[in-house]
Amino acid sequence: MQLMERIQRFVDGTDVSVEAAQLIEVGLDDAFPDNPRVGETVLMLASYRPGGGESLFGEAEMQLNLQALVPRLR
Repeated sequence: MQLMERIQRFVDGTDVSVEAAQLIEVGLDDAFPDNPRVGETVLMLASYRPGGGESLFGEAEMQLNLQALVPRLR
């Protein structure tokens, strides 16, 4: 599965698992290692857990962040 497809599946709620977030995290870091905006998202993904929590990001926050990031990746 391609990175953009993984991101879209996360954004639309099809797969918001920790495993999906980890694959997106690695994919973004590999594809855009020198992009500071992508780096912020990679750090957020590293702190992602469904439901969020103290010092963690939940689905809604990650979906919004990834949705805003997608146009910048094209």
